[in-house]
Amino acid sequence: MAPRPLDSHHPDYPVVAPVVSAILKAAGGQDKIEERVPLLLRQAIDEVIDTPRTGRWIIEQTEKTEKTYLGTKVEIVLRNFLKFPKGQKLDMSVNGVECDIKNTMHYNWSIPRENVGELALLVKANEKKGVCSLGVAIMRDEYLNPGKNQDQKRSMSAIGQKNIWWIMENHPYPVNFWRMMSAADREALMNAGKGTKRVAMLFEKIQRRPISRNQIMDLAQQKDYMRRARKGGGARDKLRPKGIALLSGTYHQEAINHLGLGPITADEFISVSPKDAAEETYLRSNGYID
Repeated sequence: MAPRPLDSHHPDYPVVAPVVSAILKAAGGQDKIEERVPLLLRQAIDEVIDTPRTGRWIIEQTEKTEKTYLGTKVEIVLRNFLKFPKGQKLDMSVNGVECDIKNTMHYNWSIPRENVGELALLVKANEKKGVCSLGVAIMRDEYLNPGKNQDQKRSMSAIGQKNIWWIMENHPYPVNFWRMMSAADREALMNAGKGTKRVAMLFEKIQRRPISRNQIMDLAQQKDYMRRARKGGGARDKLRPKGIALLSGTYHQEAINHLGLGPITADEFISVSPKDAAEETYLRSNGYID
């Protein structure tokens, strides 16, 4: 969505506007923000879930301490993306103006006492809806709910959230692939046997939808994970006799286009069972299925 700025008569405008302008300039413009930030968030979340090494699929399966670390990771990757230094007191210095970076996977942020009155870059990601937001606001006392925790951490009130300058609001970001499957199907995949069997089952269950190298790595859980998808003992050999073609975005674009399955990137694969006689003839005559 387009930016939702504060009105020029808003009391926070003189402080917030220059910071937003500096962030946009550092990022390379609004389009770059919308292109890069969603991808950075997806990568940060996936690295914390760490499916290949933990067997976990979604952020809800991580520990409380890991969710806290996710906030630190988002802070680091955003600061690196924008090329702003760490502040003397707060997380980031934007042309000499310090601000904190607050991340949440829910509706609200946790604001400690020492951040009341300070500027904050607010990050929000919703894994279930696949949307993310990025905004700037001053954590004024009147924008915050009373503290309920022992440490007196507070959250922004509904009225307070109306005082956020949204650089990007409810913008789509890549969904967690595994969230599209039921817990039972995910469990069945992990119990299917060794890496090649798991990868073959994935392509048998999910057809006509691109599957990336990352998902293959998650399931294979082996160093040479791409070997599990190739022919010569990989998933492709297990699927061919079942009449399922496994096509690579690198090598089989002609077939992908012919079947109307695109767009598929060079890092993706797609499996397909022929839906009619014409597709079956094409796939069989080109050696994709037996």
